[in-house]
Amino acid sequence: MKDLLGFRPKRSARQALEVVRKACNNKGYYVVDADIEKFFDNVNQDKLMKLAEQGISDRRILKLIRQWLVSGVLYGNVLTISELGTSQGSVISPLLANIYLNTLDRLWEKYGLTHGILVRYADDTVIICKNKKNANHALNLLQYIMAKLDLKLHPVKTKIVSMWDGKEGFDFLGMHHRRMTTETSKGQLYKETYQYPSRKAMKKMKAEIKKNVNDRSLLVAKEEDLIKNLNPKIIGWKNYYSTKTNETWMQELDWYIICTFTRWYNKKHQRCKHMSRVGFVRNSIYEKGLKKMARA
Repeated sequence: MKDLLGFRPKRSARQALEVVRKACNNKGYYVVDADIEKFFDNVNQDKLMKLAEQGISDRRILKLIRQWLVSGVLYGNVLTISELGTSQGSVISPLLANIYLNTLDRLWEKYGLTHGILVRYADDTVIICKNKKNANHALNLLQYIMAKLDLKLHPVKTKIVSMWDGKEGFDFLGMHHRRMTTETSKGQLYKETYQYPSRKAMKKMKAEIKKNVNDRSLLVAKEEDLIKNLNPKIIGWKNYYSTKTNETWMQELDWYIICTFTRWYNKKHQRCKHMSRVGFVRNSIYEKGLKKMARA
């Protein structure tokens, strides 16, 4: 498997987010927020195999990749086999994305560094630029490279975002990025890039909390069991989403968890008011070991 090491992500998602934060804080006033239109549906399989052959010498691995591509996708009882695209959400999807988009990385290092810093994780891509002119050049170059790969940028979702005054922001790897004003302990004001869960990520986490606590089927469960099931998710979310600038959003999630447990408690005890005894429930769940998203 040594041949595959060159196609592994150059950095973890958290490391990619840190590169974005530092680049935006270092005069990164404009960001090309790129969205590759239907990436996994439009990957040219023959071109993917040729790119894989450039970095992989083991014929067994190449054969395995080819078999994966032609295996098709099962929708219910219907097997769909296409000569275009790869399966999305499978364990090998990020690897295939890195093999295909490794060309983007190489060409950007050769021709694009003067325009901006490209940060890519699988098919998620942003380019941090110092001014609008560089951002326009970066977008044009990105479109040119995408065409070489038989791909297109989404005409609506792909955009140039101005980070200058904090009126705009962008989502990347589940985080929203926005330039905001921060006050030091001495009362001095300065601008920095805030990173906090995107609306989509917040909605997804809240849905998961509700499913694991306030589902009707869980009314017979014990509070301790609900806490035991939810804690690993809270720990995982906290490890990923915690930044020095997102305490407000973490507190919002903690409050949502308290409210969800309160609704569950009142339904379980057949109380009409779903938010009664919220203080009692809050103390109870934390005494029984519920983890917090916000810093203690």
